[in-house]
Order: sequence, then C-alpha cells, then structure tokens
Amino acid sequence: MNSPPSTPVAYPELGAIISRVQSRFIRAASTTEVFDPLLTDLLEFTGSEYGFIANVLEDPTDGHRFLRIVVLTDVSWDDTTRARFEAHRSGADVMEFHNLQTLFGAAVTTGQAVIANDPNNDARRGGLPGQHPPMRSFLGAPLFHGGELVGMVGLANREGGYDASLVEFLEPLFASVAAIIGAVRMDEARRAAEHALRDSEERLRTTFEMAAVGIAHVTPDGNFARANQQLCEIFGYSSDTLLKLRVQDVTLPEDLEANRDYARRLLRGERPGRSLERRYRRGDGQVIWISYKAALVRDAAGAPAYFIAVVEDITERKRTEAALLAAQAAERANAAKTEFLSRMSHELRTPLNAVLGFSQLLQMDSGHPLNAEQKAKLQHIEDAGAHLLAMINDVLDLSRIESGGLTLAPETVSLSALVQESIALVATAARDASVELQVEPPPPDAPRGDRTRADHLRVRQVLVNLLSNAIKYNRRHGSVTVRWGATAEGDAVQLQVSDTGHGLTPEQQAHLFEPFNRLGAERSRIEGTGIGLVVTQRLVQLMGGTILVDSQAGVGSRFTVTLPAASDGNGNGEQPSTPPRRVPGPSTSDAGPRRTVLYAEDNPMNVELVREVMRLRPDCRLLVARNGREAVALAQRARPDLLLLDMHLGDMTGIEVMHEVTRDPALAQLPCVALSADAMPEPIEAAKRAGFKGYLTKPLDVAAFLRCVDENIKL
Repeated sequence: MNSPPSTPVAYPELGAIISRVQSRFIRAASTTEVFDPLLTDLLEFTGSEYGFIANVLEDPTDGHRFLRIVVLTDVSWDDTTRARFEAHRSGADVMEFHNLQTLFGAAVTTGQAVIANDPNNDARRGGLPGQHPPMRSFLGAPLFHGGELVGMVGLANREGGYDASLVEFLEPLFASVAAIIGAVRMDEARRAAEHALRDSEERLRTTFEMAAVGIAHVTPDGNFARANQQLCEIFGYSSDTLLKLRVQDVTLPEDLEANRDYARRLLRGERPGRSLERRYRRGDGQVIWISYKAALVRDAAGAPAYFIAVVEDITERKRTEAALLAAQAAERANAAKTEFLSRMSHELRTPLNAVLGFSQLLQMDSGHPLNAEQKAKLQHIEDAGAHLLAMINDVLDLSRIESGGLTLAPETVSLSALVQESIALVATAARDASVELQVEPPPPDAPRGDRTRADHLRVRQVLVNLLSNAIKYNRRHGSVTVRWGATAEGDAVQLQVSDTGHGLTPEQQAHLFEPFNRLGAERSRIEGTGIGLVVTQRLVQLMGGTILVDSQAGVGSRFTVTLPAASDGNGNGEQPSTPPRRVPGPSTSDAGPRRTVLYAEDNPMNVELVREVMRLRPDCRLLVARNGREAVALAQRARPDLLLLDMHLGDMTGIEVMHEVTRDPALAQLPCVALSADAMPEPIEAAKRAGFKGYLTKPLDVAAFLRCVDENIKL
C-alpha cells in the first residue's frame, strides 16, 4: 500500500474511518466488530503489514501495567499459535502481554509514541519468537482518555518506516479510538452495576457527557451543534443557552480572525498541528484561557459535516505562568541590583584598601615607631576609613540579609568590652556634635549579665549604628547614654541606648524600620542612607534577639536590644574571655628568600600595598603580574610557591588564571588565594568551588593576610 497522501484527499478517508468506527460503536457492535475493521482500515491506510489494538490495564495486585489485546493481525506460524489466535478471536481466550521491556512496552511506560525504523538494533526491542514474522519498522501509539492511558495501537512493517508527522496526522483517529476504549470501559462498569444494556444512543451520550474535557460538535459556519456538560461548565452556560450561540459569540474580538483562519485551514484539508490557546468570555463575563484541538468530519460525499473540538480550561495554568513571569522579572531586577552592589563595592573598596592597609602598616612598623600625636592622627584616618567601609557594608548587608546570604559567626561576646569598642568608634563624632557620651554599667549587685552568645562584629555593628543615630539626631550639648545588663529572667541580656534628641512621633515610629525611609531627615543637613536601622533590626533578628523603641517627640528616644545570654555551663552567664590575637610579626632568615609569591593585580596602589606588607616576610620573594596572561606566563617560568590573584584582571578572571596555571602538571598543586574587592557572596562561593585555598577581601586585613601567606607557603 502507498502511504497516506499529503493532498487533502487523505482527509475524507481519515474522516470516513472515524465515522465508520463511531458508527459501529453507536450500533452497539461487539468490541471485536468495532475494532477488527478499524485495524484493517489502519493497516490499509498506513500501508502497514500487521498490527494490533490493545487495552492498557493495571494489575490490581501490584499495580503494574500490561496489555490486553483487543484485535490483532493473524501472525500465527504453527498449529499452537494458530489455535491461540482462533481462541482469542472467538472470545474463548484472553491474550495479554505483561513484559514491557519491548518496543510496545516503551510506549506504555513513557506515554509517548514509539517509532523504530530499525527494530533489530533498537535498544528498547525485547525480541520476537523464532518463527514470528520479521519486524522491519514499528509504530506504537499510546491512547489517552481523560488524561489516563487507556490503550495502544501498534503497527509494523510500513514501507519507508514511520515518522512523527504520520502520528500527528492520525491523532484525531487515535483520539476517537481512545474515547471509544474509555467509553467501553465505563460501559462495562455500568453494565456490571446495572445488569442491563442501554440503547446505542444512551451509550454515546454517556461517552460524550462523561469525558473529562469539553467536547463540542460545531457546524462549518460556527454554530454549536452539540456540547457536553463539561464544555457547558467551562463556558458557564446551560446546554440550551450554549446551543443557541456561535463560537464567535464567546470569542474575544482580537482572537476572532485567528479562530477563523484555523477553521479555514481545516476546511482546506490542512493538518491542524498542535493545540491552540485562545481567550474566551464566559457567561458571567469572566475571561478564560482555552486550549483546544479540532478535527473536521466529512460526510460520505466528502463534504464538511462538522468539527469535533476537544477543549480544556487552562486559565489556572496561564495564571501560574504569568506569576512565574512577575517572579522572573523580580529575579532579573534582583540580579541587576546584585550586579550594581558588587560593582559599587569593588570600586569603593579599592581606594579604601590603600587607606586602611597603609594605616595598618604604619602601626606595625617597629623600625619607625610613631609618636603619640602621630598615632592619634593615624587613628583618625583609620576611623574615617572604617566608617566609610561600614557604610558600604550596610548596603551590602541589607542585600545579603534580604537574599538570605548573610552568615553569622556566633561566639561569647563581652558587652562591657563591646561598649568600650563602640564608644571609641563614635567618640570623635560625639565631640564634633557637642554630644556627651555616658556609660552606665550594671550596678555591682545586679544579676550578672555581661555576656551574650552572638556574632561579635554584628553586635558591635548594631551598637555603633544606634550610637551614631543617637549622636546625629541629638541636639547640641545633649547626651547619649549606654546601659546594659541581664533581664529579670536571666536568660537574656539587654543593650540600651538613650538620647536627648528630637524624638519620634507615633507616625514616624510606625515607619522606622522601612528601607530608605529617613522619616523627613532627608530634608535636613544630616547625612544618612535610611538603611542603618533596617540593617540593625535585621541583624538583631538573625541573632535571635529583638529591638524595641520608646520615643517621645521633643524629648528623646530609647532603643533596647535584647539578645540571648551566654552560659559557661554553670548557668551564670559568664565565660572566660578570649585572649587577644597576636599580630604576626616579620619572620627572619639569614639565607634570604626561600619562597616565591606571585601576585596578579592591575591596580598599582594595591600592588604597592602588598609589596610593603610582604616586606614583613623577608623569606619570601614577591613577583608581580599586571594581567592574567602575564600571570600565567610568569607562573610557568618562576614556579611560585603561592599565587595571589585579584578576581578582575581585565583580560581574565582570577578563576580563569587559576585554571590556566594549574593545567600545567608541575603547578597542579599550587595553592591559590583570592585577594579581591568583590565581597559579594556569589564570587566568594564560586572561588571556593573552583579550588581557591582562601578568599581575602579588600580593604586588606594585614594580620589575616600574613596568616594566610604563612599557612599556604609553610615557611
């Protein structure tokens, strides 16, 4: 047989097959009488040699699926197989296939059409009995009804093989077969319950009405000729009302032409293609999304009789997709914000690296010690640099907190020491603003509550933020008071900052912790970003605490931070203090440099800082590369013991340089440490995943840098 022609004449033939199988079903013919001629038509229509139509059932004992043959071609080859075929044909025997490790089994397990045009070499092939007719090509089409896999059509040995276009072409027929198989199942269950047969029209009505999707018969001029209950529910009309309407009556005006074009293509005999998604208006005025696919049924003379449309309501899916798009947009915006913050952090940290780095070097220079006045001035430089760094970190912290990327390092924190540190950091600002700083430690007889279990850096950040605000928003010759101590229950400690400033109205207090809301202070000369208190609140919450404000306009404000108390195991909230860290000093060697450190950096100021720091390690020789390619070439020549990499070198990233260098077997174990102004969590994690031994951020902590060098070159 020839394959189905691509000209429209093929459509009357397919429509006729659909009509015949529906007609036989309507006449209440037996299952064999319905599907046997259908299989013959299918074989002739597709030019296939043999095939089968089967039910897909579930074994109630273990739930596995199997095929129960409805009709199949006679492929018997001896007396035994011939007798088995005749017994099946007469209804005396049931033929089932439980082994799904086959080509037809692949269609059942995947729920997708299986096309095998070289079965002998197909990994899914399970093999055939020795004398079984050969199989040169195979098509297995699963049949779905109401979203459930109910059956399967198998065809074999079509000259030229099978393809996806043939499957798509036959889809209306497969849909009809699936509907009939589903209907047969429902009818069998109904007959078993009621012990009687209904007439053929009732059986067709049951099939039509009980479908899980909307089904409509539509005349060529667009009138609803028949509609099942599901379709009526989708469109929100009673059956009588819907049958008085045309399809265009429920279609949005902007979609009318697309629907008409679809109908015209069907009438011309073109393939319908995939399902269409269009908007329609329900009887209550609500706009809904519909997915539908239609097929044209022609009469015996080949004239268009009606369209069969299968309709699903996909409104919820569309809403979900739209929500996913309000989410993707937010994700893109967040990514843009992260990129901006990363760039801002990098650009601002680079000059701060020189300010704070050289300040540390001056303090550590034992060969040229500073006098008291010089130390005081240097301290001002460091304080100013630290303040600017804190502002940068506020912005980054808020971003990290909101994205869930901020990590804490809990330890036992002494509040008395913390208060002294914080007071020292804001003392200059208080003096310049003519604000008196007062410290009121707990009275000697108060419950012991000097220690909390929290992140030392973050608690200090909280207290400095509160003190800075209390100074900035105070009045000249006003005061700021810090108190701390244990709560009455003893399971928490409190830090309290009070001021004699302008205070807050109830309306201002209601918006106090909103990002970038300065509560009107933006109109004053007082500098600020409007995020310090937001970061403060978020940090306190992350450490398991709370922050409360009590304020009166014109009188002042009091902020109270409550944090978990630390315990030494005896329940008294005290722990031994941690000894101060020793700042690594210079190592000495009479033999000269014994190790080589290669530093890749394109900023001359950063290079000069590291060069000065490395003077504290005379055992090390420092080599400098100004870009990524130079770093790779220099590493291959010098064979360094440690590679320090800036993460943005202009021509290459630090990760790319590391991969290029360690590709050399002789340098495969070379330790690499990142030294970057990019302090965002993502690049830090990326460097760790790439194999970096450490990630040091700028501004440089000289002591931490030297420890890292010592640990990695093992002098």
